Amino acid sequence: MKNKVIRLTSFILTIIIAMSTIFYTSAIDETGQIKITEPTPLLKEDGSLTQPGYCFTELYQYDRSAIKASKTRIKEWDFYQISNSRYVMQVTMADISLGGAANVTLFDMQTGKSYSAVSLRLLSFGRFGLSETAMSPQTFSRHKLGFNLDVNVTETQRTIKFNGRTGGKPFTVDISMDMFPNHEYLAMALPFGDRDSKKFYYNQKINCMPVTGTVKIGDMTVDFDPSDSFCVLDWGRGVWPYHTNWYWGNGSTKLENGDIFGFEIGWGFGDMSAATENTLFLNGKAHKIGEIYLEKDENDWMKPWKFTSSDGRFEMTMTPFYDNYTKSRVIFIGNICHQVFGKWNGTVTLNDGTVLEIKDMVAFCENSDNMW
Repeated sequence: MKNKVIRLTSFILTIIIAMSTIFYTSAIDETGQIKITEPTPLLKEDGSLTQPGYCFTELYQYDRSAIKASKTRIKEWDFYQISNSRYVMQVTMADISLGGAANVTLFDMQTGKSYSAVSLRLLSFGRFGLSETAMSPQTFSRHKLGFNLDVNVTETQRTIKFNGRTGGKPFTVDISMDMFPNHEYLAMALPFGDRDSKKFYYNQKINCMPVTGTVKIGDMTVDFDPSDSFCVLDWGRGVWPYHTNWYWGNGSTKLENGDIFGFEIGWGFGDMSAATENTLFLNGKAHKIGEIYLEKDENDWMKPWKFTSSDGRFEMTMTPFYDNYTKSRVIFIGNICHQVFGKWNGTVTLNDGTVLEIKDMVAFCENSDNMW
């Protein structure tokens, strides 16, 4: 009897300690989502998430060595997308364990022309050089067989420099992206909700970075100007199931009064009962919103997409003008993605009740089906 009491007391104390830790490091926000409030190790000793939720700065502490899942299932990437109303440049550094890749792509939404350079590494398993943090000063370099990429991060700025070739033509990039002081963004960590608790999605989406610089391909020059050119960084780390299907929408713009506005929406990234992906940004400050619902023609990607939110704070319609369709699937491995760009019109509501009217904002929403 005495041993049973001791075991029961120990069990109760364990629960109390665990609950006190959760409430110490997180809180329930006004939308009912779990907001992380203190620096928190991303993973527990068993490899499961310490606390699903979100934050607006890098409070989650990622440690690749703490992952307890198969090393072949770990996915890590830094994806920069720089765009204005006509051109989009994408710079990807990805380590999916069985291989790593650095890719630089520019495409013209007016003509449909695309230019790309890539450098690959087999059996990378975390040795591709990606950082365990998104915001700390760091440098990524990849110099291999004429592919020369350098990405540098400081506390206030990110720079991308590239020199290589595409289609036999010289391909150079020299751009910089500025950040606000105490720049807020969405960071979130979620489980995938299946029986394997060691699978997780950890992502940071850093919006509203004005871009300055130039891309040159042969005799063509593309200038990115901070008045209309912005960057989003999609920084992801996680252990993923074999098959996933998601929607992701994102954009940044300068409003008529000079304010910089952006949004981040998405679903399909695991179990979102703790937090949604959906966030508004204004001048470097983040505003969390509820669930997003989409109405669209499932048979026609170029018809209008209508977005509404559970709290009425995101009421937008995207009128598409370009589908950046990609298909890299071979048998049962790869990706099929419709990244649809369009003009967004509607209203959004900030935390204090301020309503912003959005007119002809160029942004995108994608549907991506992945087997990897």
